[in-house]
Amino acid sequence: MGSRVLITGSAGYLGSKVVDLLSAREGWEVYGIDVKVPDNSENYTGFIKGSVTDATAMQDIFDSACPDVAIHLAFVVTSTHDRRLEEAVDVEGTRNFLNNCDRLGVRKVIFMSSVAAYGAHDDNDMPLTESSPIRGVKGYGYSWFKAATDNLAQEYMAAHPACEFVLLRPCLFVGAHTDNNFFDVLKFPVVPQVSDHKGVRDPVFQFIHEDDMAQVMVAAIDKPVRGVFNIAGEGTAPFSWLVRCFKKRRIAIPNWILYPVTRLLWRLHLVTSPPAQLDFIRYPWIMDASRMRRELCTPTKTTMEAFDEFARTHR
Repeated sequence: MGSRVLITGSAGYLGSKVVDLLSAREGWEVYGIDVKVPDNSENYTGFIKGSVTDATAMQDIFDSACPDVAIHLAFVVTSTHDRRLEEAVDVEGTRNFLNNCDRLGVRKVIFMSSVAAYGAHDDNDMPLTESSPIRGVKGYGYSWFKAATDNLAQEYMAAHPACEFVLLRPCLFVGAHTDNNFFDVLKFPVVPQVSDHKGVRDPVFQFIHEDDMAQVMVAAIDKPVRGVFNIAGEGTAPFSWLVRCFKKRRIAIPNWILYPVTRLLWRLHLVTSPPAQLDFIRYPWIMDASRMRRELCTPTKTTMEAFDEFARTHR
């Protein structure tokens, strides 16, 4: 038996993978909305070019789809100098999405949050569990607004107990098609490491392969699950190992120098990441993803295997 699925941000590289997987199923109808026209438009039953900030466009695509399943992927990933735009797309877009899910009584809602919603803090739980506090990094828009929208999603889930609401908090997903400015630091000839009163920081990372992430999305649709899920591949990898994968050298820079210099470069539009993003190569933010493996699926690639493929195709 088929289903009608609506995906916001459907033309992004993760959304495109999910569209391809679902449209190949007999009887399934896939609808989408995005600010760009998808390359795989033949796999859609219906598509509207528009922003999630456009209440009329969102109402139109929801009314056209009458979805059994609604998936929210639309978000500003790449840092900008326009916080108002980021907040509009992320927060107001999320409100538009959830309001339409409420209006139509959508049976199943899948909401894409992020490990960034926990924030990178020196006193984070080790590891972070689904019940760890959500406290994004204020100076890093992606983290701050992921935290804000994660809280909106939790409020909706609590207010709609009959809805199969699945809130996913994935780690960074990587692969041949990944384009994420988080990794721009690895493009420098010499990669900085933060040095502070605790010494040279070398936090460990988690990754999930982009194909495994798409399969997690499909599992969240297919299985009768509800609640919050941390998403990550098996194992971890230290930041120093990531740098070696890109065949770069490292240099330790005191935090009292690195943060002000990065702030100046950011203001001059000479780097693509705000200084607060340095917290994510300074402090721990590792998750316990055991619930994912128990109730959704187990990724085929480990953290190191996923990143190694990414490095080989991007360095």
